[in-house]
Amino acid sequence: MDRYQPHTIEAKWQAIWQQQRIYEVDLDRAQRPFFNLMMFPYPSAEGLHVGNVFAYTGADIFGRYQAMRGFDVFEPMGFDAFGIHSENFAIQRGEHPATLTARNVERFRAQLCAIGNRFAWDQQVETTSPEYYRWTQWLFVQMFSAGLAERKKAAVNWCPNDRTVLADEQVVDGRCERCDAPVQSRELDQWFLRITAYRDRLLKNLDDLDWSSVVKTAQRHWLGGLRDWLISRQRYWGTPIPIVYCATCGTVPVPEEALPVLLPPMTDWTPRATGSSPLADVPEFVTTTCPTCGGPARRETDVCDNFLDSAWYFLRYPSADFDDRAFDAARTAKWLPVHMYVGGAEHSVLHLMYSRFICMALHDLGHVPFEEPFRRLRSNGLLTQHGAKMSKSRGNVTNPDEYIQRYGADTLRMYLLFLGPFEQGGEFVDRGIGGVQRFLQRLWRLMLVPRSAHAPGEDERKALHRLIARVGQDVGALRYNTAIAALMAYVNRQDALSEEAADVLPRLLAPFAPHLAEELWARLGREFSVHQQAYPAADPRLVSVATRRVAVQVNGRTRGVVDLPADASEAEALEAAGGLASMRPHLEGAVRIVYRPGRVLNVVLSS
Repeated sequence: MDRYQPHTIEAKWQAIWQQQRIYEVDLDRAQRPFFNLMMFPYPSAEGLHVGNVFAYTGADIFGRYQAMRGFDVFEPMGFDAFGIHSENFAIQRGEHPATLTARNVERFRAQLCAIGNRFAWDQQVETTSPEYYRWTQWLFVQMFSAGLAERKKAAVNWCPNDRTVLADEQVVDGRCERCDAPVQSRELDQWFLRITAYRDRLLKNLDDLDWSSVVKTAQRHWLGGLRDWLISRQRYWGTPIPIVYCATCGTVPVPEEALPVLLPPMTDWTPRATGSSPLADVPEFVTTTCPTCGGPARRETDVCDNFLDSAWYFLRYPSADFDDRAFDAARTAKWLPVHMYVGGAEHSVLHLMYSRFICMALHDLGHVPFEEPFRRLRSNGLLTQHGAKMSKSRGNVTNPDEYIQRYGADTLRMYLLFLGPFEQGGEFVDRGIGGVQRFLQRLWRLMLVPRSAHAPGEDERKALHRLIARVGQDVGALRYNTAIAALMAYVNRQDALSEEAADVLPRLLAPFAPHLAEELWARLGREFSVHQQAYPAADPRLVSVATRRVAVQVNGRTRGVVDLPADASEAEALEAAGGLASMRPHLEGAVRIVYRPGRVLNVVLSS
């Protein structure tokens, strides 16, 4: 029998997937569009850490599951590469940010390919590309023309270390969130986007959004310390603000046909202590002509906050192959709003609130037919190490490369998602990863040895079909750890597989361990690819189990009842309780859950 060799298998199938382009979608002819989006990364020099892989793998599992359910899944990826983080690291290294960023993007892309996600690389976006920031500038001009972008003198937060202004949301306890330096107050002329004009709508719409409760709570809190969005940055590495100043015509936006305003190459691009951007020291950039009267004019020298780059990138993905429009009307209407968005809760206020604001403004200006950008949003939990959040600044991040090299990507994917509930996270300790590897090796052996000599009995078939139902329900609800546990328990009970089980297991495994599932499917002699097959369907006659009526209580007082399987988990009970109108207002405020299977679910609120 062949040995399970993950590196050989993974390299083989990644090459075939790329050659066959199976994850690219016909964006114009897709019959059942499903936009599966994950927050694109800032490509740091350190590369991905296992916390990133946890988030991206969790989102990818959901996308693969939806594809096997018959949807045309679009799962793009890009890079949020402008901004202070990139520039500060370039300063430390003594290297130009353009050179450093290009190298970092290549490393990130190689790592993202290695983990086996179904990315549609043909629609990649990169915020530092003129082909992208041309349209960020176009967006700014739309906001300016609508009176939603204005320049005014204001007391602003000044970081003396980063030598730039900060939005209120980027100041934590009086310190810069990026470098922890004490923030000063300065009076400066700055550009603002008038997010306050949308405060009431931003607040009201939260009630109807299918979003993680932690994100909605955070946004309600901020919408209550809201000020206009300060987007000026006195740095080099960012999107130039497309404005010129003319003595005759005043403040004039750069017309669309003259975009992009290119970021000029500079040898001394480091930040100044004067309150001006380094671009102010480039005469050939500053000196220009007025697009209205043709007279002498000077360019704005501040650049945009990189949160503006990321506030609309999801609109660009389906139209990344168009060079004459920011987003194509037909494709935008077909693919958006985003069907599922997965990302960290730390982006609750800045990125997610800014994206909602930009989308509302574009809707009001007639550019998009919807005002909320994301139909469904779930926040992945955080992986911790030694009890602390993984953070590059804390120095406690773990690179996934060594684990992929030692165990393979499929093992790492499954181990990370087995650590804890996806929306809660867990503690990363690598002593358990060998157990996942042994599970995959056992499944490999079971699939390659001769099939069971006897026809499966009713109990065996019930066990298989209950597994199908359980895994499908758990994956659909992002309960990946329990789905993996169910798969492990089933496989560990088997001495030999029936033909039916051998047909089912690679398809159940496919979202979690895509390379191994593909290899096993091919060895069955089945049609390529397992990822284009139908997800297994459970026979309802074989999965019926006894149900129990469970009382649903708040602080011991019954508010309703739900019928649940006798062995329903706490997560399943809570999901069912959420379907009761009388319970929805109380679930977000729970401080403790008391669950007695088959009897009672008690939601305990703080006194």
